[in-house]
Amino acid sequence: MLKQLMIIFSVIAFLGVISFAQEKPETEKKEKKECSKSCCGTKESHSEVNMEKSSETVSVQIWNKVCPVKGEEIDVDAPTVEYNGKTIGFCCPGCDSKFQKDPEKYMKNLNEDGSKFIGS
Repeated sequence: MLKQLMIIFSVIAFLGVISFAQEKPETEKKEKKECSKSCCGTKESHSEVNMEKSSETVSVQIWNKVCPVKGEEIDVDAPTVEYNGKTIGFCCPGCDSKFQKDPEKYMKNLNEDGSKFIGS
């Protein structure tokens, strides 16, 4: 009986060690905000997001610093929208759909370079 328990315990321990050894962390998108606060004082405002997918790198330049819908800082994980040749970033996933319904209304909320929210 003791031999059988020891064998069962050994098999369970061995399988547990193997299963943990084979777990690999998920490969997540690596997003990096290249624009630091020190560069925001320049006339041209921008954010750069690098997303790595498998072996290719996609680089997107987001024109604005604040969300044209709510006025909050943009989130690199939130969707973007192309508008008048500019990639517009948002603070959250819901803002992109609001923006697409009336983009002119929301673009008036941003100053000339997209760094400040001037709307109400």
